[in-house]
Parts: sequence; C-alpha cells; structure tokens
Amino acid sequence: MGTGVSREDEEKQTNLRVKVQAVTAFESAGRKHREKRKSQLDKRKTKQNGKSEGSKQSGWDRAREKSLSKLHVKDTSLRLSDFNKITRKTQLDEEDIKPVDIPYITSEKVQPEELCHVCSVYTGRETYPCRICYKVYHEGCLRKLGQCKDPASSALLKRAVKPVGWSCHKCDNLSNVLTEEEMCNLMSLFERHEVMRDSSISLEDYLDFRKRVYNELTNSEMEREQIQEETRTYHRVDKDSTGSITWWEFLNFETTRILQLRHKNSLLHLLHKREIELARRLFQIYDEKHDGVISEHNARKAIATWYTLFLEPDETLHGYAIMSQVKTEDIGKVITENLTFTMDDETSSERTMSWNDYLLELAIYIIAARSNLSPVPVEGSEWTKSVVVSTEMDCDLKRTSL
Repeated sequence: MGTGVSREDEEKQTNLRVKVQAVTAFESAGRKHREKRKSQLDKRKTKQNGKSEGSKQSGWDRAREKSLSKLHVKDTSLRLSDFNKITRKTQLDEEDIKPVDIPYITSEKVQPEELCHVCSVYTGRETYPCRICYKVYHEGCLRKLGQCKDPASSALLKRAVKPVGWSCHKCDNLSNVLTEEEMCNLMSLFERHEVMRDSSISLEDYLDFRKRVYNELTNSEMEREQIQEETRTYHRVDKDSTGSITWWEFLNFETTRILQLRHKNSLLHLLHKREIELARRLFQIYDEKHDGVISEHNARKAIATWYTLFLEPDETLHGYAIMSQVKTEDIGKVITENLTFTMDDETSSERTMSWNDYLLELAIYIIAARSNLSPVPVEGSEWTKSVVVSTEMDCDLKRTSL
C-alpha cells in the first residue's frame, strides 16, 4: 500500500515537474518573443525618428534654398565657365535690324556697378571699372580668371582710374559681338587659308591671305592697286610699326570687316549705355538749339572731336596708346566722303544731321575703339588712313578744346 502511494506520488511529482518545465519553457519563450518584439519596435522607432529628423533637415534645406533663390544670392565661386563665358546669338534676325529708339533727352545717369562682378563682396580694396560695360573688378579676382598676369596687362588695368579708361576681358575682344554663324565662318576662313592662332602675322602673310580670299570670292587675281591698298591697311593695323601684328589684332580687324557688312541698326543694339552717354554728351556740345539736330558744320566738328578723345598720349604705356596728328582740312575731307547720312544739294550752312543719324554713323567706330592694346581702324574709311582710332574714349569731355 505504501509502495503504491509512493509510486503515485512519484508520478504526480513527475507530471508536476513536466508541467512546471512546460510552463517555464512557455513563459521563457514568451519572454524572449516579447523582448525580440520590443527590440524590433525600438529599432523601427529609432529608424523612424532618424527619418523624421532627416526629413525635417531636408525640408529646412529646401526652404533655405527657396528663400535664397528669392533673394537672388549670387554664386561667387571663381569658375572660368561662369565669368569668361561668351553667349552668342545663333544668327541675326529681324529684331536685330529694326530701328532702335535711343532717346536724345534723358535724365538717366550711367554709374559703374558697386561690387566686384566676380566676387560681389566689399573688401575695401580698389575696384576697376570697365569703360564699356561699367562692370567693376578686383585685380585679384581678375588674376584668378586668368587675366592681368603680365606687367603690360596690369599697367593697362591701372588706366581704369584715369580718364583714358580700360576695357575688361570681354569688351576688349571685338569678336565677342559676332554671332555663332559669323564666328564659325571667320574661323573656317582662317583654317582654309592657314592662319594659325596665337601666331604673329607679317605683311607677307597678310597679303597672301588677302589674295587667297579675293581669289576665292572673285575667281581672279588681285589688282596692283588693291594690293597697295591692302598694304596700307596692314600698316594702319601695325600701329607700332614692328613689321608684324598679333593674331588678336588681326582677329579684331577682321571682326570690323564683318560688322561693316551688317545693317547699321544692328550695330546700335551692340552699344552699351556708357558709350551712348558719351556720344550724347559730345553731340549736345554742338546742339545749340537743344532740339536733337545740328548743322553739317557742327556735325563735322562733333565727329572730329569724338576722335580727338582717342588721341591722348600715355607716357607710361609707350607703344600701347598711339597719338596721331590730324590736319583740319583732312578731317573735313574724310567726313564729307565717308559719312552716309542723307544730305541734299542745299548749302553747307543749311544741311543738318539728327541725333539718330549721328549715332548710326558713329556706331562702327565706337565698337572698333573698345580694344585696349589694339585700336582697330575701320576698313575702307579714309579717316583711318591718317588717324588711328585709339581706345581712350572715356576722357573727360571738358578737356576737349574746339
């Protein structure tokens, strides 16, 4: 009996232990599951919090960028692609040859930009304005753009604070005003006739080039008189009489040839406000009635005086600023022969020239005078045979004596 009870008790204890172990295992499994689940939830929550913080940060960045774009904050990184890039029209269109209404009477005063065009930061250092576009530059910023790296260029830059003036790297290169079509045609012409870039061009090279071009256009040989005229043209470009001209001088001169083929109205579109302002101030000197019309006699004096602004010698830049002596009778002859504004058969005292006609005639010469080192003569003009069109157009008109 005792033994049976003992066995029964043992079976009960065994069953109890199994139940306890099962419950313990179940509770342990549940606990591990809960811990694992909790760990997963914690990780998910942490990840979500991270995403939330990231979304908040990116949202702030987007808001900041949006606000900055509204403020037109300028990118001041010194990249050549930004500040040396030239934007050209593909070709001229009808809008380019439409008449341009440039008012004669205006209260607008053209002022240079206040901050450096490159960095847009006030540093306290001197800035140098371009006499054409009126953008201003720090010398250090120009050096970072690859400009003003030699003594001659630095000396020219210092002219910016003088009445003579200085042209920036974009205005100095006349070919920058050409369209893509014109520039491609010009470069193709150079390539066909083996004009090597960055090389000096002698008189022999120049004449050989002109003969080839003439033969290409007319299928005939150039006459002796034409060769002599081209020789004189070369010497007008070679103002320092070194017997050679640089490729850039040659490029600027060929650019003026192309511009002369354009409709004159298209040239007015190329003028900057400062250039127009100077032309207006000079015209107003001779406009006695203040009606935008001057006599032929005063028109002669106005245009002649315009060129005297370019003939100021600069002793610190010998060879760069060219001075020529002009006779009064030569000036009268040149203006009579070369200006194409409408004139009838009335007496000289009754012939007149309007402000618009004056500016239309002067535009090609204004553009040709932009270059710093190489004032460019205008082909086919009797004026440039005896007068070098220099770059000193930003002179104070009060210095002009009539």
